Amino acid sequence: MDDKKMIYRILDFFRMDFILLLSFIIIQSANIPALASKDSDEYSGRHADKKSKDIKLLYRQANLYFETRDYKMADQYYDSVISINPGKYPLAYYSKGVVCMNLEKYDNAIESFNKFKKFYRSKSDRFNYRKLAAIYSASSLWAKNNLTADRKIAVTHPGDILNHKDIDFSPFPVDDSTIYYGAVYSENSKQSGPVRQIYKAERVDGKWKSTGLLEGVINDPEFNTGNAAISVDGTSLFFTRSRKNWQNEIISEIFVSRRADNQWQAPEKLPYPINSENYTSTQPALGRNLRTGNTILYFVSDRPGGRGGLDIWYTEYDKKLKVYRDPVDLTNKVNSIGDECSPFYDNSTQTLYFSSKGRKNEFGGFDIYKSTGSLRKWTDAVPLPRPINSSFDDYFFSILKNNKEGFFSSNRPGSMTLDNGTCCDDIYSFNISECVSVYSHGTVRNSTNYDIYDELNEKYHLGLKYPENNAPLNDVPVELYLPDENADDAILVAQTTTDKNGNYHFELDKDKNYKILVKNYGYFEKKVAVNTFNLKCADTVTISTALIPYLPKVTIQVNIYYDFDKYNLTESAKQTIDTMMLPLFDIFPNGVVEIGSHTDSIGTELYNMDLSQKRSESVVSYLISKGIASDRLVAKGYGMSMPIAPNKNSDGSDNPEGRQMNRRTEMKIVGDISRFNNNE
Repeated sequence: MDDKKMIYRILDFFRMDFILLLSFIIIQSANIPALASKDSDEYSGRHADKKSKDIKLLYRQANLYFETRDYKMADQYYDSVISINPGKYPLAYYSKGVVCMNLEKYDNAIESFNKFKKFYRSKSDRFNYRKLAAIYSASSLWAKNNLTADRKIAVTHPGDILNHKDIDFSPFPVDDSTIYYGAVYSENSKQSGPVRQIYKAERVDGKWKSTGLLEGVINDPEFNTGNAAISVDGTSLFFTRSRKNWQNEIISEIFVSRRADNQWQAPEKLPYPINSENYTSTQPALGRNLRTGNTILYFVSDRPGGRGGLDIWYTEYDKKLKVYRDPVDLTNKVNSIGDECSPFYDNSTQTLYFSSKGRKNEFGGFDIYKSTGSLRKWTDAVPLPRPINSSFDDYFFSILKNNKEGFFSSNRPGSMTLDNGTCCDDIYSFNISECVSVYSHGTVRNSTNYDIYDELNEKYHLGLKYPENNAPLNDVPVELYLPDENADDAILVAQTTTDKNGNYHFELDKDKNYKILVKNYGYFEKKVAVNTFNLKCADTVTISTALIPYLPKVTIQVNIYYDFDKYNLTESAKQTIDTMMLPLFDIFPNGVVEIGSHTDSIGTELYNMDLSQKRSESVVSYLISKGIASDRLVAKGYGMSMPIAPNKNSDGSDNPEGRQMNRRTEMKIVGDISRFNNNE
């Protein structure tokens, strides 16, 4: 490995045994003449005293301390290199700048980055040193003005009942009293090197205490294992294992285990293109598409197409097709030209927490950021305040459901670590002493508009009754959006429906602007603006009453006839669609319509399900040919599962009239096309 690659080394958390090993070597080598390296001869040679005149050896020693995050020693050795020949190793200035940020010597960091730009002459800058130096210089200036800690946040080191002197990382809350986390115990390892495994901890008398290895088949002593993440419904556990690929390079891969019989089952590796033989896929986090209900898997990868280093990617699991879609790199509001890692997704607030070392507002090392959104839409990432962030590496943030307690990992001073004090990571907990959200409530009532009821009754003979004017409306969808301050757009963050009294409520973050959309299939929907600035914990936000000319949910039976055992549309069927189905799309201008087909009981259940699905799809295809947008249509086959008449008489004889009634196609309003988030 050359010096550039060593300095820029991507921090894969399954290769942190490299740091452990180098730390041990440096500690043990202070009074001995030779160093040993695990993987190569790169770090072999004499231990250099910082007063030595051997600039090559001094530079190598400085990089060793840099790699092991012994920032004080690295700072001294880079000074020794620079004092001998300032222009010999320009990257010494770059690394010294990074080290000075870790030591909160921000003026020195700015000076070092400026000198790096003066001496660095490389035409090829594929590791983006120049851009990163400019970013880190700006960050140093920002950090000087943002050193004040948030007094509402208390950070605690749990001590040796949870941590130890090697590495503890990736705490994931299973519930309010249980977490899974990763750790490596090098002194207890029977392998050729330290092995990461997943452990379990529980809250006992208010304190988090390790209960040992996670039971079952998730851990395998032959592989580094960690980064647990559990689905919202608690049935799936995603995690990472590492191994060497065909090029003898260490890569990480994501696995999943299903919960059955109260235990985790044998894990399966996720398919390509999530995992690849050529690139790392690691650190899974789980969200949910509020539109489709599909699971969204966020993960970290160094695959091509990213913005630089490690990026956060996502893939959506299509529950209908039972496949993962091609991974997509997150927007530059999240990813940077530096490294991003350790995503955690809070589904209750639609917030992604992650760590980065490539933004202009960081204190040093990896800092923790948050961004609200999903899939392709995100707000600009903002850093969490001190004392959660520090000038050291802070990552693996997670938060409990109460949004007031959580965890992160850090190598900050005070960790239970090897002799240099900042070599290795511990798990820290935090508590927010003040409320982070306020309660809000609103009401939806009917505004008289009987024309549409008359139209539906006349066209489809539904017998709909007029709703009372100003009556509360139940089961009306209401959505909460966070406007994007830098774009004419908004991000969906929560959904609910009104109760029998027409009421709804949301938990709102403090000091935010929101938009509330009362939905009505696109027909005179109501938008309500609300903000939570200058509110106290005991305050309640009362949202103004929304009056809408409510459109009822309707199911319309359409008599479409098919040839026996066929699903192709006849000319008579097409005429029925033209006269009976098409007008409904004008009545409900934004409505999403389900085309549901049913069969009688002749034939097998599987056969009838397939036949009814094909019949629905034939109707959908015809509607699309008539100009109806595909995203307003859902084809659904129900087979013989939902009869509306007996298929047989009471004496067991055939009932042709009943079977004919069951062979039907229905239209049902099941939703609407959102005015926001069309990409979701």
